[in-house]
Amino acid sequence: MISDARNRSVRHYVNGRFVSQYESALSLFDAGFLHGKQVWSAPRLINHRIFKLEAHLEKIRHSAAINHFPVIPSEADFIEAIRATLIENQMTDGVHIRVLLTPGNQVTASMDLAAIIDWQGDISEPHLIVMPEYRGWVYDVEQGISLITSSFKRPGPDMVDQTSHDNNQNASSRALAEAKRLGATSSLMYDPRGYLAEAPASHVALVRSGKLFTPYVRCCPEGVTRQAILEACQKLGIEACEADLTPLDVASADELMLLGTMSGPVGATHLDQQPIGSGLVGPITCALQAEYQAMLLDPQHSYPIFDTVTS
Repeated sequence: MISDARNRSVRHYVNGRFVSQYESALSLFDAGFLHGKQVWSAPRLINHRIFKLEAHLEKIRHSAAINHFPVIPSEADFIEAIRATLIENQMTDGVHIRVLLTPGNQVTASMDLAAIIDWQGDISEPHLIVMPEYRGWVYDVEQGISLITSSFKRPGPDMVDQTSHDNNQNASSRALAEAKRLGATSSLMYDPRGYLAEAPASHVALVRSGKLFTPYVRCCPEGVTRQAILEACQKLGIEACEADLTPLDVASADELMLLGTMSGPVGATHLDQQPIGSGLVGPITCALQAEYQAMLLDPQHSYPIFDTVTS
């Protein structure tokens, strides 16, 4: 995977200052570095506006809350940091913006949240980070992708609240690596009860008899793109619902698609080397792709990051 050459000179925001890609910027005792206490989301900048920005920021703040971060910045704090970063880099279009938050520095290497203090005993300030990159679409939406059924499971909500979007993505990373080893693009992950959960870094939906089904959000964070596609279904008159989906449901689908920020809905043409439906990207997937592209350019779905000033 090769990055856009323009990214070599991008400056990234860390607590009010700008640093280069590999410049040291956080303490060794940052809670995110020590114990994975880091939450994030990644909206896209398209033609001077950020698609579904408020939903992405709510995702971060929700994740910080359920992980008991002592201090959580306001939506305005995030917006000002994002705006400053884009202005610093003169970025206006085609940018993937990774926005991260950690609780701050710890006084000692303990998992206890009480350790997130300074030497005077005061609660640490959180670390707010903005990492923009020029990035195009990840998948070829016209040709579609291939999937495998992963041997790795998504943990269930009985273990820990899975709606946190944090950097504990080892299971998903292994599932993706498993797919790559087998020559596939990505994989489908099931939950411990045997129901479809998600794909690594993407939500999933299938189509059967003209109706779209997507798994309940129990074993993964809420998806901004997933919600956008449900809105698109409503506009297009496509019946859509959440459902518990078994491997048999998936195998009998007419269409199958991944739903992610970096490509919107992308059709899967093969699963475990067997064709899905006709073996081509299906008509409902194509219709949703077109509507998603229209949504990206529709001002009602995006935030004018350069046109407003928060107080």
